[in-house]
This record gives sequence, C-alpha cells and structure tokens, in this order.
Amino acid sequence: MSSDKTLHLEAQERGKAEGKAEGLIEMAQKMKRTGMDFSLISQLTGLSIEQIELL
Repeated sequence: MSSDKTLHLEAQERGKAEGKAEGLIEMAQKMKRTGMDFSLISQLTGLSIEQIELL
C-alpha cells in the first residue's frame, strides 16, 4: 500500500473517531439537560463523570 493511501486511510479513521466522540458529547449534553444521573450518562456514553460535569 502506498504511503499516500496509508495517510488517507489514517486521516479517514481519525475523522470517524472524532465524529463519534462529538456525537457522544452531544448525547451526554442532552441527557444532562433532562436531569439524568451523571453515573448513568457515564455508563451509557463511556465519558467520565468529570467530563460530563464540564459539559
């Protein structure tokens, strides 16, 4: 595989990971606004309670 192709695939994977993280943060923000317990939000999203508190 050429280095250009490898770089493209790595960038594509990084973009997917960033998009997934943004989606989890958005979902956690919505859960937080509804008053859901932070430990449950953490369990469902994989975010730490500290991260949720900062949202």
